[in-house]
Amino acid sequence: MKFTIAAIIPLMVVAVSATPLEVRQSNQVTVALSNDQSGAYASATFQADDTDKSIFSLFSGTSVGAGGTVKATAAQLTNFAQSINCVIKNNDATIGTFTAQKTYLDLDGSPHTAIPINLDNAEIRCRV
Repeated sequence: MKFTIAAIIPLMVVAVSATPLEVRQSNQVTVALSNDQSGAYASATFQADDTDKSIFSLFSGTSVGAGGTVKATAAQLTNFAQSINCVIKNNDATIGTFTAQKTYLDLDGSPHTAIPINLDNAEIRCRV
């Protein structure tokens, strides 16, 4: 079978148009918050574009944001690029950093207790 220009061009168009979607998806990150006292769990997916994202805006309509306050005991990366780096700050104080090798944060800082932390003023910044 001979390949002609008419047969090659559609293949090239498909290959080129698939690349931007793949790149966009690799810049997305999913972070989950859990509250071990209430049993609430929710996740949010957003672009890892090196800008601050309000945790209240991401989670206020979820079970961890019930009652108008976002409270969680732990955070976890659940979908991410291998080069991900995320920093969570609460009231301008760094709570912790996520990477592909460190995907879990105990937000209260005590592994033996589950104390929900108010994250209404918290922000997360992720970059690939």
